[in-house]
Amino acid sequence: MMLKREKKLERKVANERIRILIEKAEKMKFEDYELAKRYIKLAKKISMKYRVRIPKELKIKFCKKCLYPYKLDKFRVRVRKSRVIITCLNCGFERRIPIRPKRQ
Repeated sequence: MMLKREKKLERKVANERIRILIEKAEKMKFEDYELAKRYIKLAKKISMKYRVRIPKELKIKFCKKCLYPYKLDKFRVRVRKSRVIITCLNCGFERRIPIRPKRQ
């Protein structure tokens, strides 16, 4: 007799683990940079396995291409033409985030 998987519960747990791993990476990036990068890789793997999106507020804390957690000297932020451009100085990847005007 096979047991049915509880996918909603699995996704909820996966989301919690992703948050925990990225928060740990934020704390560890000043002490052990490679361990912080490993935490982000694990969070990314969990999100892909359980098909859970990484929340936007956590996504902007690391580079999408090289998965390096942003440190003060490892990224550049510019605002141009109603968008924020975050450049990773480790690999050169540019993340463009649109700025939406508030509607009244």
